[in-house]
Amino acid sequence: MSLIEKCLRTHKWIAMDTEFPGSLRETSQNATDQERYNDMRFSVGKTKVIQLGLTLFDVSGSIGGTWEINFADFRETEDARNEKSIGFLKRNGLDLKKIREEGIGIRDFFLDLNLILKQTRNITWVTFHGSYDIAYLLKGLTGESLPVTSDRFSKSVARILGSVYDLKVMADRCNGLSSRLGLQSLANEVGLNRVGTAHHAGSDSELTARVFAKIFDNVGDSEGYIYGLGHRIISDRLKQEAMMMHQMHMNHVMMMSRCYGPPPPPFPLRMPRFVPGHPPFGGLVLVPRV
Repeated sequence: MSLIEKCLRTHKWIAMDTEFPGSLRETSQNATDQERYNDMRFSVGKTKVIQLGLTLFDVSGSIGGTWEINFADFRETEDARNEKSIGFLKRNGLDLKKIREEGIGIRDFFLDLNLILKQTRNITWVTFHGSYDIAYLLKGLTGESLPVTSDRFSKSVARILGSVYDLKVMADRCNGLSSRLGLQSLANEVGLNRVGTAHHAGSDSELTARVFAKIFDNVGDSEGYIYGLGHRIISDRLKQEAMMMHQMHMNHVMMMSRCYGPPPPPFPLRMPRFVPGHPPFGGLVLVPRV
């Protein structure tokens, strides 16, 4: 933890990935945003994260370090799980028995991580297809159940994590790439080789960091958009940008008014009014009224 704390002083971008026991509900392709969120909330609430990968890097893409944290809490034969997902993790080399015997506790790790994050400002998080990754991270940092609605979830993420990017969303906005590509295929497209083994949290987070640095300059505004979530995560940075844009607009309006003067008044409305004795026989006098 001291190494992570030291590295964060100079490398304030964190690419992250998790490995977990899978989704406990099948979500329909036609599901609403809230229905998708409900299924994710149910699964994350019932299951325990197995691995967390963190790769710290700077704005130039220089990597400060990668950590793969194995958690001992998951019990394969007792805890909630998706058997197909567990089989997939095993086929890709995760030794769940060893992780159970030699891993660390989820609660203690996140208590320490939370203290470090609170002392560090302006952190930016990067994920790939990251709704579940962010959900497990939020659950670990707060020690509480996820918020009831998707909107409240997005606001909680903005408050606790701050700026968040999803590489899968970015790929869809980059010429020649697509959100249909998996992480490995995306890395192949931009000419990057993997370090480590796919579907291990440390290796996936490291590859996510390098792909992000490779395509970041070629992608428009994509902060806060997470693949599979309907509500944008509005960080303080985005709020400040919006305020600056509003102020620039108001300054422009004021400058234009100085150059061209105020807009002309509306055409005078004339209201007929009876005035006794003028004209002598009585009649109408047109009085301008602005």
